[in-house]
Order: sequence, then C-alpha cells, then structure tokens
Amino acid sequence: FNRAVSTGGARRVLAGVLPVVYRGFEVRDETLAYDRLALAVTGETLTEVYLEHRKSLVMEEQGGARARVDAVEVLAVDQVESHPDGGFVADATWTVAGTVTHFGHRHFRQNRYDARVAVVPVDGMWKIRSLEVLDQERVK
Repeated sequence: FNRAVSTGGARRVLAGVLPVVYRGFEVRDETLAYDRLALAVTGETLTEVYLEHRKSLVMEEQGGARARVDAVEVLAVDQVESHPDGGFVADATWTVAGTVTHFGHRHFRQNRYDARVAVVPVDGMWKIRSLEVLDQERVK
C-alpha cells in the first residue's frame, strides 16, 4: 500500500470501492447499512455517507423515490497524487445507473459524477477517506 498508485491502479481501486458504497444505500436495516458502508468508507466521511443514507430512507418512507443501483462504472481517473496516510488522492469520473421507483412508476436513471476522492488503506482494505463532488449531472 505504500508505493505510488498509477492512474490505472487508482481506477481499479475505485471500481472496487465505489459499488460497495452505493450497494450500502440499498440496505434498509440501519446497523447493517452502517456496517456495509464501513467496508468502503472511513473517518468522518463514513458518518456523512451514513447520514445521507438515513436521509434517503426518511424520504422513501414519506412517499419519495426508492433507487436500486444496477451498475457503477469508473470512466476516468486523473491527477493521481500520493496521500500522506498511504493511498492516493485523484480526480475521478464515474456513472451510476439504476432504477428509480416512485408513485408506482419505474424509471431508468444514470448520473455522472466528477469528484476529488482520497482513498487510503485501512486494515489491509482500500477505503474512501474523503470525497468532494465537483460536478453531478443526470445523463439519462
């Protein structure tokens, strides 16, 4: 984990970590959701992501949309730099595709995200330390 990560290596790491985060949002049980998110996210970012998960569940209970993620695809990784805690910081672009159900209707959605992501090794696993979304766009 201590050596510099290449652009391709960073892309592979993110392709493994990001889907775990999105799958965590599909879990309704709060304890299980937190545990799943903890597999891919660490530090204050884990709390932020978990609170976002709870907010989405409240919206769903109030008749809002329920989403199911079908695919997460990392499109590009640029500006890979070493992170002081071992790992890396990179600019990344990815898409999340899935089905949104609300009011008895189902829609396919695909969103594209551009973000600055820091990923560090924790107990032998890659985890997101910070994630700053720079741009978000609905593609479909």
